[in-house]
Amino acid sequence: MDFKRRKFLLNIVSGFVTVGALAYLFPFFRGLIPDFEINTALDIDLSDMKEGESRIVRWLGRNVLVVKRDPAKVGLEEKKDHGLRDPFSLYSKQPSFAKNKRRSRRPEHLLVYSACTFFSCEVKLVRDVFFEGFECPCDGSCFDIAGRVKEGSVAQFNLVVPYYEYLSENIIRLMDKSY
Repeated sequence: MDFKRRKFLLNIVSGFVTVGALAYLFPFFRGLIPDFEINTALDIDLSDMKEGESRIVRWLGRNVLVVKRDPAKVGLEEKKDHGLRDPFSLYSKQPSFAKNKRRSRRPEHLLVYSACTFFSCEVKLVRDVFFEGFECPCDGSCFDIAGRVKEGSVAQFNLVVPYYEYLSENIIRLMDKSY
């Protein structure tokens, strides 16, 4: 057999093996490259919610508590600053639009992560004659209807508000933005 021909055939076979190996390994290497086009937004339709209702929505591995509040009760809560650890949300994590007493874009809707800021247990909405707000079943921390932590609670911070925008009157889009 001719040495040139043998080398030529060896190069052709090596080329096919290389192309086959690259084609086989491509999906594995593609999985290592992050996809920056992932859409993490979630649209929530609030048109079917009545005043006083709450709903839990799962988003990015966490529960978001959505509450449709009575604007009159929110107005009363805004006047109460005493008995709250951080009434103006100066030390709590939330977007700039939530740095007010009602901690939301509009007074009728509240969106907060439902995890307590101390033990990360799921807070429960409590309504009785003396108190309306949230309570942590693990450590007993209490939060008012705006998610502001009450004095004497174990939790040090208000409930965390996720970033969201209104797309229409009754549709809210949760968005993953750092604040």
